[in-house]
Amino acid sequence: MRRAIRRFFALCILLPALALVPCATSAWHLFGDPGLRSASSSRFAFTLHRSLSKRIPSYVDARIASGAAETLDVSQITATEWPVYGAFFYLLATENLQHQWENDPSLSAHPPTEYGAAAIEASVRIMLDEGHAHWVKTYWGDDYLQDPNCFYRMLMIGSLTAHHNLTGKDDHLPLLRTLVDDLATDIDRSPVGLVDDYPDQCFPADVGVATAMIRHAGIALGSDRKEWAKAAMDRLVGTFGGPLPPYMAVDDTGRPLAPSRGCTNGFFFSFIRSVDPDIADRLYANYASGFWQENDWCAGWREFPRPATIGGKEETYFDPDSGPVIGGFGTSATGLGLGAARLHGDHERAGKLGAELITTSLPLPGGRLLVPAAVGDPFHAPHFPEIVMLHQLSLSSTARTPPAPVPWVVWAVLGTEFLLGVLSLRVFWRLWRGKKRREPRVAP
Repeated sequence: MRRAIRRFFALCILLPALALVPCATSAWHLFGDPGLRSASSSRFAFTLHRSLSKRIPSYVDARIASGAAETLDVSQITATEWPVYGAFFYLLATENLQHQWENDPSLSAHPPTEYGAAAIEASVRIMLDEGHAHWVKTYWGDDYLQDPNCFYRMLMIGSLTAHHNLTGKDDHLPLLRTLVDDLATDIDRSPVGLVDDYPDQCFPADVGVATAMIRHAGIALGSDRKEWAKAAMDRLVGTFGGPLPPYMAVDDTGRPLAPSRGCTNGFFFSFIRSVDPDIADRLYANYASGFWQENDWCAGWREFPRPATIGGKEETYFDPDSGPVIGGFGTSATGLGLGAARLHGDHERAGKLGAELITTSLPLPGGRLLVPAAVGDPFHAPHFPEIVMLHQLSLSSTARTPPAPVPWVVWAVLGTEFLLGVLSLRVFWRLWRGKKRREPRVAP
């Protein structure tokens, strides 16, 4: 009986040894994937993409069949926005990775369009599902595709464009053309080039991304909107006047309602370079100057620039957009800022962030990221944080540079996982074996 109890406790103590799995997986990618520690194409991005491509179709089918989206209140942000926001990020990430694979097939044994075919169709299906537009209809009514509604129409335009480019299917091009024409017209008609996401809620960064999506869709529709997009971006930048777009503004005057913030800047800079590289690079330099933070242990993007404060507290803060802000570092700002650094060829910052991402996410060999999976909405959008990380890693620069230095927090996490795992195995083995019986000495 004692032996059975001892071995039961031994098995319980063995659980921390599982820390060796993400430890070994992190080390494998850190030192075997140069793109993860720079801004070049990352092999791990394809691993994560394959993992998500297996999980997304069943999630979408169950989500649509449940009808849950039609029962939600607009205040339930993770439940309403995240499912379609995730579809947008997945489709654009797949498009990015497909282009990289076509340039370098060694990045993956199979093209993303092949193993991700079911997930591609599932993502556009949830994007077009009327039930998943319920929250938007609550804001704008049944004519939600004609009203200002910048954020949702931006998601639709980006998703339908990527779907067409990935599959070659023309089914949704008439709707795409209507959405593009209407949103471009609304931006043009605005006195200052701004359009509300929701009534009396205008986020200039979203207008910038919408402009990039219209430019992207123009290519798919056979209508070159390059000059229109550049003019719209010039107008947007001239509207906010300062070094970076404000978090919120009044749509008909451009008057800022909140200071520039890291969560929206990361999103903004992950897309606008395709519109006007000169403007994007100049603004990105302002972003890096005001929001990048680095200490002896870690590096990342701030949610608020110095010396701006929110209620006198800039170092610790939380809201649904920013996520937790700790020591000035914003979780959303740092996560979305990874893609911004990669897209702008900022190899050192991108490499440091990539090393931190892979280590602190606790990756498994199959590509799943334990920490992002744990913070998703388990009932409505369980994969969303992983999909956001996928999109960030899918952005890249063509230049190749030596890997960036590894921040000390990475070594601290790896060391803790290793020591925890080894100590757990040692204690387990001693308990499992028990004490050796000593043979009695025989007198001579």
